[in-house]
Amino acid sequence: MEAKTVKNWFQVIPIRILLPVVLTVALFVGTIFLLILPILQDRMMNDKREMIRELTETAWSVLDGYRKKEISGQMSPADARRRAIDELRRLRYGTESKDYFWINDMHPYLIMHPYRPDLEGKDISGFSDPNGKKLFVEFVKIVKNRGAGYVDYQWQWKDDPQRIVPKISYVKGFDPWGWIIGTGIYVEDVRAEIAAITRRLTAVCLAILLLIIGLSGYVIWQSAGSQRRQRLADEALRESEEKYRLLAETAREFILAFDAGGRITYVNRAWHEASGFDTDEMLAMTIFEIMPSDEKPTFQDRLDLLYSGGTAPDLFETGLTVKSGERIPVEATLASLMDAGKTVRVFITARDVTEKKRAESQARLHREQLFQADKMATLGTLVSGVAHEINNPVTFIMLNAPILQQAWQAVLPILDDYHRDHGDFKVGRMDYSRLRERIPLLLANISDGAERVKTIVGELKDFARQGPSEMVDHVEINPIVAKAVGLVGNLIKRSTHHFSAQYGPDIPRFKGNSQKIGQVVINLLVNACQALPDPEQAIRLTTAYEASAGQVVIEVTDEGCGMPEEVLQRIRNPFFTTKRESGGTGLGLAIADRIVEDHGGAMRFTSTVSKGTTARVCLTVTGPVSSLQKESS
Repeated sequence: MEAKTVKNWFQVIPIRILLPVVLTVALFVGTIFLLILPILQDRMMNDKREMIRELTETAWSVLDGYRKKEISGQMSPADARRRAIDELRRLRYGTESKDYFWINDMHPYLIMHPYRPDLEGKDISGFSDPNGKKLFVEFVKIVKNRGAGYVDYQWQWKDDPQRIVPKISYVKGFDPWGWIIGTGIYVEDVRAEIAAITRRLTAVCLAILLLIIGLSGYVIWQSAGSQRRQRLADEALRESEEKYRLLAETAREFILAFDAGGRITYVNRAWHEASGFDTDEMLAMTIFEIMPSDEKPTFQDRLDLLYSGGTAPDLFETGLTVKSGERIPVEATLASLMDAGKTVRVFITARDVTEKKRAESQARLHREQLFQADKMATLGTLVSGVAHEINNPVTFIMLNAPILQQAWQAVLPILDDYHRDHGDFKVGRMDYSRLRERIPLLLANISDGAERVKTIVGELKDFARQGPSEMVDHVEINPIVAKAVGLVGNLIKRSTHHFSAQYGPDIPRFKGNSQKIGQVVINLLVNACQALPDPEQAIRLTTAYEASAGQVVIEVTDEGCGMPEEVLQRIRNPFFTTKRESGGTGLGLAIADRIVEDHGGAMRFTSTVSKGTTARVCLTVTGPVSSLQKESS
C-alpha cells in the first residue's frame, strides 16, 4: 500500500516542477564556480595590476618632485637623489605594510631595495629567479621599448628571503636620472583572497541549496493535489471546447480566444484566412497586438470586468490588424467560458463591417454631394435673381451720381456768392456752410457704395457659378504670376517697402485657366498686403516645380499680424471675414479655393500670430510634361 502511494505521488509530480528545480540548482552552482569565481579572480588580478601601476606613478611623481627642486637650484643633484631614495625606501603599503618600491638603473645596478640592501650598488644584470629569468634585465628591456610595463617572475616573499613565490611587478623609467622605479604584487595574496571568497560563497551556496530543496519539496507536495484537480478541470474544459470548436471553425465571423493576460489561445479558420497569420504566429501574440492602441485601455477594462465575474459588454465597434498592416473594421462581442464559477477564457466574436462602412461612407458622401449641389443650385438661382434686381438700381445710381456731382459743381459758385453777400442760410434745415462740406463726401460715398455693391454682386455670381471653368489654356505660371504682381503693384508699394518675387526655373506648362489662376494670385497678394500693419514688414512670393510630386507650387508669405488657429480653420468658408469693417466680403478665398480645386490642386495656409502667414498653392501637372511643353511651344 505504501509503495503504491509513493508510486502515485511520483506520477502526479509534474516534470515541469522537478526539472526547473534541478536545472536551477545546477545552473546556480555552475554559475558561481565556473563563471563568477573565474571572472572575479581575473577582475581582482586586473585591479591589483592597475593598483601597482597607479602606485608606481605616484612614486615616479615623488622622483619628479625632487628633480624639479634640483632644476630650480633648491637642492644639489646629489642631495635630490639621496632625499628621493630615502623617501621611497620608507614607503610601504598593503594590509601588512610590507609591500615596497625599489630602484635600479639602466645598466642595471641596484640603487635601492628596502629588503635587499646587500645588493645595492651591485651589478644585478646576472640576477635570475629560480626559473632562470633575468628579471632586472627584463625591467630594462620593458623601459627601453615601452617606457613602462609589467613583468612576471619569482621573488622572495616580502621580508622573508627564504620563501620564493610568483610575483608581478610594474616598472617605469625615470629618464632624467636614468633610473627605473618599480613595485609588485604577490600572486599568493590574490589567491588567498579568492580562497576566502570561495569559502564564503560555498557556505552561502550550501545554505541556499538547502533552502531550495526544502521549498521545492513543499511546492511539489502542494502541487501534487492541485495538479490532479487541474488535470481533471482541463479534461472537462477540453470536452467543452470540442463541443464549440466545430461551430467556430465553420463560422463566417472571426472568433479568437485568449486568457486573462490577453494571450491568444485559439483562432478560427475565418480569421486565419482574413488575417494571413498562421497558427504559430497567432499563438505567440496577444489580442492587444492586433487592436488599435487607443482602444487598449477600454478593452482591458472589459476583460477585467469579465474576469471579475461581471457580464459581457454590449456590441462594440473596433478594428483588427491583419498581417499586411491593414486594419479591418469589425463589430464585436465578448463572451466568457466559466469553470467552477470562474472565468477561465474569453472569446471575441467579430464581424467584418468593411462593406457596411464603405456603403455608409458612400451614402453619406452622396447625400453631402446632393445637398451641396442643391444648395449651390439654389444659391445660383437666388444670386442670379438678386443680381438682376440689384444691378438695375445700382447701374442707375452709378450713371446718375456723376450728373449730381456736375450739377453741384455748376451751382456751387452761385451759392457761394449768395453766402458771401447774405451770410449763412438754411438749405433743407441745414446750414449751407455745413452742407457745402458734406455734399462732396456724400456724393463720393454714393459712388463708392454703388461700386462696392457691384463688386459684391460680381463675387456672388462667381461663387455661385456651377462647374469648373474651361481648362483649355496651356498655363505658363511665371508670366501669369508676374502679371498679377503688376496689376496690384500700387497696392504692394503702399503696403510694404520689402517685396520680393522669385520665379523658379524649368516650370512645365499645364492645362488650366490662366485668367482664373491669375485671380487666385491677386487674391493672395491683396490679403498679404492687408495683413501688414507696417510697411517695413516684408512680402515674399515664390514659384517652383516639385518634380517628385508633379506639382507647380506658388507661395505667398507675409510678415504681418498672423492668425490664430480658430481663424485659420475658417478663412476659406464663404462669407467669413475678419475685415468686414474695411469692406471684406468673405468670398475671395472661397472663390480662390474653388478655382484651385477645379485645377486638381490644393491650397494650404500656415500662420503664427504676430509673425505672419504663408499661403501655399499646389497645382498638379496632369499628363506628360514633355508633351505639354512641346504642345505649347
